[in-house]
Amino acid sequence: MISNTAVFIAHLNTLFATSVHPEYLPMAGPKKAAKDPDPSYQKAKNAALRLLTYRSRSEKEVERRLKGKYTEGVIDRTLSDLRRQGLLNDAEFAREWREQREKFRPRGPVVIRQELQRLGVDREVIRKTLSDFDSSANAYKAGSKYAAKLPVQDAELFRRRLGAFLHR
Repeated sequence: MISNTAVFIAHLNTLFATSVHPEYLPMAGPKKAAKDPDPSYQKAKNAALRLLTYRSRSEKEVERRLKGKYTEGVIDRTLSDLRRQGLLNDAEFAREWREQREKFRPRGPVVIRQELQRLGVDREVIRKTLSDFDSSANAYKAGSKYAAKLPVQDAELFRRRLGAFLHR
């Protein structure tokens, strides 16, 4: 078993994340890691990196998950390091969230705005992300998927249910 493992994350098209021990990286070889005087910082950073392996996260999401377990100073240091390494970027996260929503679960700009606000993304970042949002195209995608599941025998019922769905 390898001790003192380090975690590296590689995002390829925001769909793939992995962790690799430094010995297996080309030209890295085994290295003696510099001892950090604050071991809770390394634990906080590893916790944040584990969280980021599942999907991209907003800064607030990562901060919320670390709060209560680590001190404010450790959390701030961890977040600043992740930002500097390009692993935390709210603008990129909001763009990815919007793209995933448009592709897999189309929603209107109001719902996406609410989701991003709930996830802690700044209002200005959200505004920029949704500035060129095509509501009609997303409504058509969402409506056509939902309409395929509705019974077509009763036109009034079909119209009412589809209208209610699109209104949400």
